[in-house]
Amino acid sequence: MNKKILSGFCVFFMLLLCVPSVNSIEVYKACCNKSNIEAPQEALAYKQHFMRLQKNRSLIYNALDLTDEQIKTKEECNEKYSPLYETKFNELIKESYTLKALTVANVDSGEINQQKKIVKNIKNDIDKLFKQEDKTFKKCLTREQRSKYAMIKKLDRRDYKASKHQKDYYKSNPRMRPFGNPKPCQTSVQ
Repeated sequence: MNKKILSGFCVFFMLLLCVPSVNSIEVYKACCNKSNIEAPQEALAYKQHFMRLQKNRSLIYNALDLTDEQIKTKEECNEKYSPLYETKFNELIKESYTLKALTVANVDSGEINQQKKIVKNIKNDIDKLFKQEDKTFKKCLTREQRSKYAMIKKLDRRDYKASKHQKDYYKSNPRMRPFGNPKPCQTSVQ
Protein backbone atom coordinates (compact mmCIF):
# COMPACT_ATOMS: atom_id res chain seq x y z
CA MET A 1 0.00 0.00 0.00
CA ASN A 2 2.77 2.43 0.94
CA LYS A 3 4.63 1.64 -2.29
CA LYS A 4 1.53 2.57 -4.31
CA ILE A 5 1.15 5.88 -2.51
CA LEU A 6 4.87 6.62 -2.82
CA SER A 7 4.89 5.76 -6.51
CA GLY A 8 1.77 7.91 -6.99
CA PHE A 9 3.44 10.95 -5.50
CA CYS A 10 6.55 10.31 -7.61
CA VAL A 11 4.39 10.26 -10.75
CA PHE A 12 2.60 13.37 -9.50
CA PHE A 13 5.83 15.33 -9.09
CA MET A 14 7.16 14.13 -12.46
CA LEU A 15 3.98 15.36 -14.12
CA LEU A 16 4.15 18.68 -12.31
CA LEU A 17 7.72 19.23 -13.38
CA CYS A 18 6.82 18.16 -16.93
CA VAL A 19 9.81 15.87 -17.09
CA PRO A 20 8.98 13.01 -19.43
CA SER A 21 10.41 9.71 -18.40
CA VAL A 22 10.03 6.17 -19.58
CA ASN A 23 8.37 5.11 -16.30
CA SER A 24 5.66 7.78 -16.45
CA ILE A 25 4.91 6.93 -20.09
CA GLU A 26 4.65 3.22 -19.20
CA VAL A 27 2.39 3.99 -16.25
CA TYR A 28 0.22 6.18 -18.49
CA LYS A 29 -0.09 3.44 -21.12
CA ALA A 30 -0.88 0.85 -18.45
CA CYS A 31 -3.78 2.91 -17.08
CA CYS A 32 -5.22 4.39 -20.28
CA ASN A 33 -8.61 2.78 -19.80
CA LYS A 34 -9.52 5.02 -16.84
CA SER A 35 -11.59 8.13 -17.50
CA ASN A 36 -9.65 10.43 -15.13
CA ILE A 37 -6.54 9.96 -17.26
CA GLU A 38 -8.03 12.32 -19.81
CA ALA A 39 -8.59 15.13 -17.30
CA PRO A 40 -5.80 17.39 -18.66
CA GLN A 41 -7.08 17.01 -22.22
CA GLU A 42 -10.57 17.85 -21.00
CA ALA A 43 -9.23 20.95 -19.24
CA LEU A 44 -7.52 22.09 -22.44
CA ALA A 45 -10.69 21.41 -24.42
CA TYR A 46 -12.63 23.42 -21.83
CA LYS A 47 -10.22 26.32 -22.29
CA GLN A 48 -10.57 26.12 -26.08
CA HIS A 49 -14.35 26.06 -25.66
CA PHE A 50 -14.21 29.30 -23.69
CA MET A 51 -11.94 30.88 -26.26
CA ARG A 52 -14.53 30.00 -28.92
CA LEU A 53 -17.26 31.50 -26.74
CA GLN A 54 -15.28 34.71 -26.41
CA LYS A 55 -14.80 34.86 -30.20
CA ASN A 56 -18.53 34.33 -30.69
CA ARG A 57 -19.19 37.00 -28.12
CA SER A 58 -17.02 39.47 -30.01
CA LEU A 59 -18.94 38.66 -33.21
CA ILE A 60 -22.19 39.33 -31.40
CA TYR A 61 -20.83 42.62 -30.08
CA ASN A 62 -19.99 43.66 -33.63
CA ALA A 63 -23.61 42.95 -34.63
CA LEU A 64 -24.88 45.27 -31.88
CA ASP A 65 -23.36 48.44 -33.40
CA LEU A 66 -21.62 49.57 -30.23
CA THR A 67 -20.79 53.21 -29.55
CA ASP A 68 -17.26 54.34 -28.72
CA GLU A 69 -18.06 54.46 -25.03
CA GLN A 70 -19.47 50.92 -25.11
CA ILE A 71 -16.41 49.67 -26.99
CA LYS A 72 -14.25 51.24 -24.29
CA THR A 73 -16.30 49.49 -21.61
CA LYS A 74 -15.93 46.18 -23.48
CA GLU A 75 -12.14 46.60 -23.65
CA GLU A 76 -12.01 47.46 -19.95
CA CYS A 77 -13.97 44.29 -19.19
CA ASN A 78 -11.55 42.26 -21.31
CA GLU A 79 -8.56 43.79 -19.52
CA LYS A 80 -10.15 43.16 -16.14
CA TYR A 81 -11.19 39.55 -16.72
CA SER A 82 -8.40 38.22 -18.98
CA PRO A 83 -5.84 37.78 -16.14
CA LEU A 84 -8.51 36.14 -13.99
CA TYR A 85 -9.31 33.67 -16.77
CA GLU A 86 -5.64 32.87 -17.27
CA THR A 87 -5.03 32.17 -13.58
CA LYS A 88 -8.18 30.03 -13.33
CA PHE A 89 -7.32 28.05 -16.46
CA ASN A 90 -3.75 27.49 -15.27
CA GLU A 91 -5.12 26.34 -11.92
CA LEU A 92 -7.59 24.05 -13.71
CA ILE A 93 -4.86 22.45 -15.81
CA LYS A 94 -2.63 21.99 -12.76
CA GLU A 95 -5.42 20.38 -10.74
CA SER A 96 -6.43 18.14 -13.64
CA TYR A 97 -2.83 16.89 -13.88
CA THR A 98 -3.01 16.22 -10.15
CA LEU A 99 -6.21 14.24 -10.72
CA LYS A 100 -4.50 12.28 -13.46
CA ALA A 101 -1.53 11.52 -11.21
CA LEU A 102 -3.79 10.38 -8.39
CA THR A 103 -5.68 8.10 -10.76
CA VAL A 104 -2.50 6.62 -12.19
CA ALA A 105 -1.17 6.00 -8.68
CA ASN A 106 -4.32 4.04 -7.73
CA VAL A 107 -4.96 6.18 -4.67
CA ASP A 108 -8.16 5.51 -2.75
CA SER A 109 -11.37 6.79 -4.25
CA GLY A 110 -11.94 9.37 -1.49
CA GLU A 111 -8.91 11.41 -2.52
CA ILE A 112 -9.80 11.07 -6.20
CA ASN A 113 -13.35 12.26 -5.52
CA GLN A 114 -12.00 15.19 -3.51
CA GLN A 115 -9.76 16.16 -6.44
CA LYS A 116 -12.71 15.83 -8.83
CA LYS A 117 -14.64 18.28 -6.62
CA ILE A 118 -11.72 20.72 -6.77
CA VAL A 119 -11.66 20.53 -10.57
CA LYS A 120 -15.44 20.94 -10.72
CA ASN A 121 -15.30 23.98 -8.41
CA ILE A 122 -12.67 25.62 -10.60
CA LYS A 123 -14.87 25.07 -13.67
CA ASN A 124 -17.80 26.59 -11.79
CA ASP A 125 -15.63 29.60 -10.88
CA ILE A 126 -14.75 30.07 -14.55
CA ASP A 127 -18.44 29.89 -15.48
CA LYS A 128 -19.24 32.48 -12.81
CA LEU A 129 -16.53 34.78 -14.17
CA PHE A 130 -17.94 34.41 -17.67
CA LYS A 131 -21.46 35.24 -16.50
CA GLN A 132 -20.20 38.13 -14.40
CA GLU A 133 -18.32 39.58 -17.38
CA ASP A 134 -21.43 39.21 -19.52
CA LYS A 135 -23.55 40.90 -16.88
CA THR A 136 -21.05 43.77 -16.56
CA PHE A 137 -21.14 44.37 -20.28
CA LYS A 138 -24.94 44.16 -20.52
CA LYS A 139 -25.21 47.08 -18.09
CA CYS A 140 -23.80 49.48 -20.68
CA LEU A 141 -26.13 48.39 -23.49
CA THR A 142 -29.23 50.30 -24.50
CA ARG A 143 -32.67 48.73 -24.40
CA GLU A 144 -32.67 48.01 -28.15
CA GLN A 145 -29.20 46.48 -27.99
CA ARG A 146 -30.20 44.27 -25.08
CA SER A 147 -33.29 43.03 -26.93
CA LYS A 148 -31.18 42.37 -30.05
CA TYR A 149 -28.60 40.56 -27.88
CA ALA A 150 -31.33 38.42 -26.30
CA MET A 151 -32.73 37.57 -29.73
CA ILE A 152 -29.28 36.53 -31.00
CA LYS A 153 -28.74 34.33 -27.94
CA LYS A 154 -32.19 32.78 -28.36
CA LEU A 155 -31.52 31.96 -32.01
CA ASP A 156 -28.14 30.53 -31.05
CA ARG A 157 -29.72 28.24 -28.45
CA ARG A 158 -32.38 27.15 -30.95
CA ASP A 159 -29.75 26.32 -33.56
CA TYR A 160 -27.76 24.37 -30.99
CA LYS A 161 -30.80 22.32 -29.94
CA ALA A 162 -31.69 21.63 -33.56
CA SER A 163 -28.18 20.44 -34.38
CA LYS A 164 -28.10 18.28 -31.25
CA HIS A 165 -31.34 16.51 -32.18
CA GLN A 166 -30.46 16.06 -35.82
CA LYS A 167 -30.07 12.40 -36.70
CA ASP A 168 -26.70 11.21 -37.89
CA TYR A 169 -27.60 9.17 -40.96
CA TYR A 170 -24.02 8.15 -41.60
CA LYS A 171 -23.75 6.60 -38.16
CA SER A 172 -26.84 4.45 -38.66
CA ASN A 173 -25.81 3.46 -42.19
CA PRO A 174 -22.02 3.48 -42.50
CA ARG A 175 -22.17 2.40 -46.15
CA MET A 176 -23.95 5.60 -47.11
CA ARG A 177 -21.73 8.07 -48.96
CA PRO A 178 -21.59 11.61 -47.62
CA PHE A 179 -23.37 14.18 -49.75
CA GLY A 180 -21.02 16.47 -51.64
CA ASN A 181 -18.11 14.08 -51.42
CA PRO A 182 -18.77 11.69 -54.30
CA LYS A 183 -16.40 8.89 -55.06
CA PRO A 184 -14.94 8.98 -58.54
CA CYS A 185 -16.67 6.68 -61.00
CA GLN A 186 -14.69 3.62 -61.77
CA THR A 187 -14.68 2.96 -65.46
CA SER A 188 -13.08 -0.03 -66.95
CA VAL A 189 -10.98 0.90 -69.96
CA GLN A 190 -9.92 -2.00 -72.15
